[in-house]
Parts: sequence; C-alpha cells; structure tokens
Amino acid sequence: MNFNKVHDDYYHMVNRISSEYASKFKMVEKADVIQELWLWFMTHPNKIEEWISLESQKDGDKLFARSLRNAALDYCLKEKAIKEGYNYADNFWYTKDFIKMLIPAVLSDDWTKLDNALSNTGKNTKSLAESGDWMAYAADIKSAFEKLTEQEQNLVFLFYAEDLEGDNLHEVAGEDKSSKRATMMQANRAIGKMVKSLGGNPPFKDYDDEQVVEDDLSNVS
Repeated sequence: MNFNKVHDDYYHMVNRISSEYASKFKMVEKADVIQELWLWFMTHPNKIEEWISLESQKDGDKLFARSLRNAALDYCLKEKAIKEGYNYADNFWYTKDFIKMLIPAVLSDDWTKLDNALSNTGKNTKSLAESGDWMAYAADIKSAFEKLTEQEQNLVFLFYAEDLEGDNLHEVAGEDKSSKRATMMQANRAIGKMVKSLGGNPPFKDYDDEQVVEDDLSNVS
C-alpha cells in the first residue's frame, strides 16, 4: 500500500468528514478526529487494496466514506461518554424492529398491543403504561413519526399500526407506486427515516477481513 498516495487521494474526504463530526460533537477536537481517520487507513490495508481496485471509483469512495463516518462516530461517542461521565455501553439505539414493535401502541395509545407484542417475543415487563422508559420511547417515536410527510405517516400507520396487508396497502395508499412491493418498501424507508431522526444506527464493527464487495455496496445508501 502506498500510503502517501492514499493520503493525497483521501485528504479532502478525511478533512470533510472530520469537520462534520467535530461540528456535531463540540467536545471533540477536529484534529483528534482526523488522527482517528488516518489510523483507520493504517489498520485496514485489505479494504484499501480492494476498494481502490474497484472498476468504479465512485463505488470505492462510497465505501471509504461509509467506513470513515463509522470510525468518526465511534470515536466521538466514546469521547463524549468519557467527558460527560457515563459508560459508552449505556448508549441506546432505536432500531427499525424496535420502532415497528412500539408503533401500534404509540399511535393508538393502547398499551395492551405492546403487552401482546412482548409476549409474542417471550419478553415481559410490569406496568408498561407507567414505565418511565417506555413512556420516553413512546414520546421519541411519536416525535419522529410527526416529522414524516403526510404520505409517509399514512403508510406507516396503515402498514405497521393497522397491520394492513401488502395488497390492501397498495390499493389504499400506494396509487403512485407500481406494485405492492414498492408501496411496502416506501413504508419501510419511512421507518428508516424515523431511525435517522432518532439518532441513526450505532457504529458497526469494522474489521479488515476479506470482504465481499457486493455485500459492502448493498449496505451503502
């Protein structure tokens, strides 16, 4: 690996992403984020070799940007935890599955629906409607739901709260889509927007093992 060439090729990307995360996390110095991102390059020679050899430079740049943002987020969250005095492991992340589980109860204010959902997964808890944690989750999810467009809210409500089947969902709310699958995918993307509104996905484990490029690209939006 010619690190000098890598440095020249990705200097601007590293600085741009470092500025982005230093702006989001005021307690972190940009220079420290920059150092962390160059450390990522030093510890991922396999990915560098594989991704710079892709036929499309644009595809390679997307993969580098995804991993660098992941490294920056992981570093900044750990530094924030240290400086604010809490355990990094205590960070809570909203997932699509978690939001989907709570949506019926949140949008109907019927907590028996969450009781039933938890029972189906083998989980249980006491007094869901009186639990501070569950009430906080509900408030967050409702706030994220209200940030969706009217069409997205309609899709999420019908598909996930009312449990409308794909065919019926397409008939009722997907007139502008070519198929029921397209309508269902739009509803799923709306849940993805809610995840992003609620803090996004947690950093992923970024190893330097041999990668399947097609799988990597499928995870890049």
